[in-house]
Amino acid sequence: MPQKKEPQTFEAALERIEQIAARMETGDLPLDDLLVAYEEGLRLIRFCSQRLDAAEKRLETITRDASGQPQGAAPGEIPSSTPPENPATEEDASGSGSPSGPARLF
Repeated sequence: MPQKKEPQTFEAALERIEQIAARMETGDLPLDDLLVAYEEGLRLIRFCSQRLDAAEKRLETITRDASGQPQGAAPGEIPSSTPPENPATEEDASGSGSPSGPARLF
């Protein structure tokens, strides 16, 4: 059986994985077809995993400071989209905060 051509993009692979999963969930596939679909799904998952790993490495490279140290979260850690709340300091309460600091909304 000829090997199927790998997808060109992460998005195409993800879409194909979803199609395979939907076919498998019907329960109508004969065992041989189910195994072929499963193997294709595994290949696509590996492809997606490799693409995500490469993207993560690229982002780590892009987000280094001038000294070459990673900025922000530790490698492999996803930073929170909301900064942690800090208790207001006297400077914040007086309203004379530094213009270079983040703006407080509340």
